[in-house]
Amino acid sequence: MRQTALRALVVLTCIASVSCGGASDSTSPSTPSSPATGGTGGSGGGTGGGTETFRVSTPVTDGLFDDNDWDNIVETYSASGSGSGGHLTFNGQAGADYRQININITSAAGSDAKLAVFAIRRGVVIYPPSDGAILWIDYSESSINQAAGGVQYSAPAIRQNGKLYTLVPGGGAFTTPDTSWTNHSLAHLTQTDFRTIASATDHPDFSRSGGLIEFGFMRLQAGQGQTRGGIDDWRLVLYRD
Repeated sequence: MRQTALRALVVLTCIASVSCGGASDSTSPSTPSSPATGGTGGSGGGTGGGTETFRVSTPVTDGLFDDNDWDNIVETYSASGSGSGGHLTFNGQAGADYRQININITSAAGSDAKLAVFAIRRGVVIYPPSDGAILWIDYSESSINQAAGGVQYSAPAIRQNGKLYTLVPGGGAFTTPDTSWTNHSLAHLTQTDFRTIASATDHPDFSRSGGLIEFGFMRLQAGQGQTRGGIDDWRLVLYRD
């Protein structure tokens, strides 16, 4: 795509305990400045929303995952159980900070049983009416599977007008089966790639008419049992009009 204008602009707010563009690296995942490939992208955004002019925000990352900086929200679908997330250090190494997600589905009503843990980063927000419409989002993380048996699905997540939106299994969410830190990335995700887990037709509004948007990630388990996984080097970049 030909770019007639490319301007770096910080539009996301980062509170003091997180460095924009920084991350821990002692767990040996990727560095945020050079995300690895993996996973698959969304269905749109490659043409820049029909315009040749767009702005790219400075990448926002978190490799520390202080518990004071993240909100956890659990959603269940045809299932009952529990989910949680918290800050840990990998193998007790100093500076090897990451976030661990635990999910336990104790009963499942049918084959479509799911439990999702949404983690929303406090202070990382955009207001489209003043900051500009979002054309697409690039996302990357490092992940690890820390329990035998089942695996978790992972994807970026956003919250808008009280609703939680993400990618779902079969719709862009990727699995995290690896027992060593593994890099994943998703590119050119538009508003139609994001949906609520309950409805494939319920999407966020990335236009200038949309409400305040918060950002984070989602971990999901399908079916009964327990899973445990880690995330590090959470990173997102917004492309805006």
